[in-house]
Amino acid sequence: MSNLLERLSVLELRLLLIGLAAIVIAGLAFGLLVPRAKAMIAAQDAVDVLEAASQDDSQLAQILAEEVRTLEHLRRRLYGDMANLPVRQVEAYIIGRLQEVSWASDVELVSVEPSAGQQVQVFQELLFNVELVGTYHDLYQWLWDVRNELGYVVVKEYSLTRQDDIDDEPALSARLSLASYRTIQ
Repeated sequence: MSNLLERLSVLELRLLLIGLAAIVIAGLAFGLLVPRAKAMIAAQDAVDVLEAASQDDSQLAQILAEEVRTLEHLRRRLYGDMANLPVRQVEAYIIGRLQEVSWASDVELVSVEPSAGQQVQVFQELLFNVELVGTYHDLYQWLWDVRNELGYVVVKEYSLTRQDDIDDEPALSARLSLASYRTIQ
């Protein structure tokens, strides 16, 4: 490397550094400007659609109704069946659903301890520390059923410990932390 630098003249070295600086600046500019340009184009498209729709009241009502349906669909995906429940009833709802899933999966729901989690951007985290006892297959089925029934609940932590010495289907104790998120009102 030092031999290469000794063979380059000062002018060539300066041109090389200027070229590298130009490439870095172009890369940074491209990385910063392209997302902004895409966002601006999307915003302009939305403005164009609304301006065109404002000429025709029925078209505007149709577009607004479609946006309301889209928002309701997203709200259902985020909150599931508890979308319209008051915050105070969310804990009872989730605990009840966890008990139903436990009965269906042949898993003993030993305890559920709700607690307040941290604030994540515009969401408040609700934590549920759950303790279960069952076989590996039953616990796996329980997790699968929770995913299907309460898809908006996230497993944050999970641990398994063996409860007995049976080799075929040992009883396992599972401790997990589930998180649900609600928008801050």
